[in-house]
Amino acid sequence: MASASDIASSVTGGVDNRLANGGYFELGASVYGVNKVDIRQTDYQAVQPSLLISGMYQYKGLFVEMVHQSQDGINLGFNFWNSDNWSLDFLAANLKSTWARPEDVDPSTLNEAGRNAYLLSEESLYVGAGFRATRYWDGNYVFQYRIVSDYLNDQGIQSTARLGKSWQVRNWNFHALGSIEYSSSTLNRNLFGIGSDEATELFPEYHPGSSFSYGLEVGVAYPISESFVFRAMYRVNVLPDEVTESPFNQADYVSFFNASISYVF
Repeated sequence: MASASDIASSVTGGVDNRLANGGYFELGASVYGVNKVDIRQTDYQAVQPSLLISGMYQYKGLFVEMVHQSQDGINLGFNFWNSDNWSLDFLAANLKSTWARPEDVDPSTLNEAGRNAYLLSEESLYVGAGFRATRYWDGNYVFQYRIVSDYLNDQGIQSTARLGKSWQVRNWNFHALGSIEYSSSTLNRNLFGIGSDEATELFPEYHPGSSFSYGLEVGVAYPISESFVFRAMYRVNVLPDEVTESPFNQADYVSFFNASISYVF
């Protein structure tokens, strides 16, 4: 039977590795590289080391997922229906990092320099709820569609459709994953827009609409031993005009590379 699973876990582990009750936990180290896309990335470094904490657990349909390499953040939800090939999940909380401006500041009272500092924002959290449908077939294909809407700060709707394939070559597990992502106009305005009362010479007024972006990921996993796993992946996401035309934007695409070694409990 199929069960709840972030597509990053399904496609990198193979679709035959789906879980009923139970889960796994990984702890390790990784190094990643990403191009600078947004002027608000003030702590940007081209290559950075990081601690790897990853895992998922499900019990009688209830699940929590924090999957390394996932594009969908942390998920808490309930798997309410599944068959041999389908899995339908309710996502009670989808958590992802985002941008937010200080809530206790009125930009119309600030001077030019003050508004520039205000627009540089601070990192915040997108907390959404919605649904996820996953289709498995032929032992190594996974399709997943998800839609969530933020209920913490009403930041808007995001949905994704992803198709992944995995295949085995000796002990190497390769995967490829294609993505289409929709962002509502409300979400794009919150992330990349600039209101008339916020605008400055450096950051002129900007009102983006809804958008679609496209991505491709390839990767490989290799079991070093019974408990240690090596993984590497490369992902590129082509950004839509609604993002690239924003005064905050600095690139037409997001390029991301990650390599890691982890211990699987």
